[in-house]
Amino acid sequence: MHDLPVPIAVAVVAFVVAIASGRWLLVNDTPIDRLINRALGWDIAGMLAYGFAAWLGAATLAPRLFLGIGAMAMANVYGFTKLLDGADPGTAVQRQRKYDAVGGIAGTIVLACASVDLAGVPIDSIFDWDATAWAASQMFTAYSGLLMARACVRELRATQPTPQELLTYSALLVVGSYSFLASVISAVRTANGIPPDDPGLAWTIGTFATLASLTALIAVPLVIAVLARSGLDRAGRHCRRLRPLWQDLTAAVPEVVLFPDESSSSRQGAPESASRLYRMTVEIWDALLHLKQHAPDELPDLRADVSEQALRIAYAAQAKIDGRPPAVRQPRDDVGLGVGDRTAGLRYLRELAREWPKARARASADLRGERVR
Repeated sequence: MHDLPVPIAVAVVAFVVAIASGRWLLVNDTPIDRLINRALGWDIAGMLAYGFAAWLGAATLAPRLFLGIGAMAMANVYGFTKLLDGADPGTAVQRQRKYDAVGGIAGTIVLACASVDLAGVPIDSIFDWDATAWAASQMFTAYSGLLMARACVRELRATQPTPQELLTYSALLVVGSYSFLASVISAVRTANGIPPDDPGLAWTIGTFATLASLTALIAVPLVIAVLARSGLDRAGRHCRRLRPLWQDLTAAVPEVVLFPDESSSSRQGAPESASRLYRMTVEIWDALLHLKQHAPDELPDLRADVSEQALRIAYAAQAKIDGRPPAVRQPRDDVGLGVGDRTAGLRYLRELAREWPKARARASADLRGERVR
């Protein structure tokens, strides 16, 4: 790692820290998310310890600190690969405790040996603990990479993946394959007498590039979460377009407004903007059903003309607000058309919302003039 130019190393570490911080705050709900975040946290701790030791001039201590602290990162990566490989998510917490215990023991042994060696005790004369620790790390990383690659190949072959799934599994396949091959090659280099903590510039660059690529990949859910929180995702944009229509219709028919817990329970686990959109569309459709009986007969029944639909709804809403009694007639279906397909229903509401300002203004002016007369 010490062969990598300092600005590049600092930039990669800063990027990982930024993504990890954001994920801890916004993307930490599922077992896989928590494992990824914990692995990133331990990786960052190991890199910072490495950098601090190197800055102090402890060139031999730095990689050992990274290895000892990184054992916990490897434990969480292993838990993630097991879930990806089909392990039961219901027992993920219990399994991870065991993996963490193994990682904690391994890391403690490495740090203890490093401390003893730093104190001048010739522990290397008993056994080559340094090479043994690196070899164990390389074997463990190779096995985790193999599990990851195998799981990705299975997922890519078993289903028709969406473009996002195709990108995700393909990227993870590259990461897993690289981890496997790099670890095997590193083990061969160690067996040939090359110091395990000196992988060379090429492998160091490859490792940092893989870390940066993997971090960019797992930043995708963070970007989605940020867009959802700021209302800039697809559902948030729909909400902004529907809001004027929704505000007027729920003002006319306030009894259709749902309690917050009802909407959240109906869309449990959905992003905030998706839950808000679901609630708004339900309330709009309910309001349209209530307003059918207030719709005037004199307006033409043009089901294909959304502008006429908007005008009928605006008249009905204003009549309801003015306290006019419902018309005594057979209900008509031209207000609030029932649309079974949710996508088509949302498209209809968006078209209605686009025509709504003009229809509302015309209905208000007409009824105001009628009241004056």
